[in-house]
Amino acid sequence: MRSFLTSALAGLMIFFALASTAIAYPTDQFNQCMLAAKANPSLVGVDESYMEGFCDCALTAILDEGKNDFASANQCAKQTLNKN
Repeated sequence: MRSFLTSALAGLMIFFALASTAIAYPTDQFNQCMLAAKANPSLVGVDESYMEGFCDCALTAILDEGKNDFASANQCAKQTLNKN
């Protein structure tokens, strides 16, 4: 019985560890962000991985954490797009 409880507890810990890193914003929102970023003339020549980082950062802040959209987008742009 003790080994079952230990196994169950270990399984729950792994589940919660993985669940806490899951992306909560909708995939279609990410896709829309990427399309807008690629169509933005000021981002011509910016590596796509930086755009992905920006979209992930901004969507996480705005949709998952409920932060201000304009401030979050600016902060995420500084963090992700200025690396190019």
